[in-house]
Amino acid sequence: MKNLTISETAVSEALGFILTLGILLMASGIVYFGGISILQNSMDASHFQEMEESFLLLGQNMNEVAYERAPIRTTELKIFHGSMSTQHDSHMRVVVNGTNVTYYMGSVEYYLDDQVIAYENGGIWTKYKNDETIMRSKPNINHANITTIPIVELLGAYSKGGEGTVRIRASHSDSSSINFINSTGFNTTLIITSNYYKGWESYLKDDVGAKDIVVNDSNRTVTANLTASYIYIDVNRLDMEIF
Repeated sequence: MKNLTISETAVSEALGFILTLGILLMASGIVYFGGISILQNSMDASHFQEMEESFLLLGQNMNEVAYERAPIRTTELKIFHGSMSTQHDSHMRVVVNGTNVTYYMGSVEYYLDDQVIAYENGGIWTKYKNDETIMRSKPNINHANITTIPIVELLGAYSKGGEGTVRIRASHSDSSSINFINSTGFNTTLIITSNYYKGWESYLKDDVGAKDIVVNDSNRTVTANLTASYIYIDVNRLDMEIF
């Protein structure tokens, strides 16, 4: 009886159970919270890649309205977190022999976790967290002796966030126009102000063949020179809706 009263066998078993349970709960918590973060990052990365593909379709529809004069196009996208909006902080200045004209552009942007996919002036641009910008689809500048520079100006201020289906509707505005510049004997200077100026830099250099390219990070601008006898500025204004 004396040995029974002083035995600690049951206490040892209880302590062992409590310690084991505590270790299991702690391990489960670490796996849960760490796993949720990893899973969420993986889902966001996968969704962002899907949105890049969706924006290629959006760009095709927008360009059909802008360049082919389609009356209206609606693109349906599914967003997972993030936000979709129209922005109006980009423009292009064209300078020839003292003549200086500014053409406004604008963009449709999807923003998720400090990364952005955008349609701007006929092209699709992806901007990553490190500020690197990649061109996913080219704008439509045609550089030759007769150079055509399309401008797509987006009208209207809309935004939508959260999770669900977003529809982006573009219709051609009657205020579109074509401007002609005789640039024979002079350089044509383009000054593009855009959040995606680094992507524009690569495009102007590698695809357009522009010269004397200068980048200004503080002003978000890229400046480049073209040589052409005639410049056509094809201004297309699109009425935008996001709903």
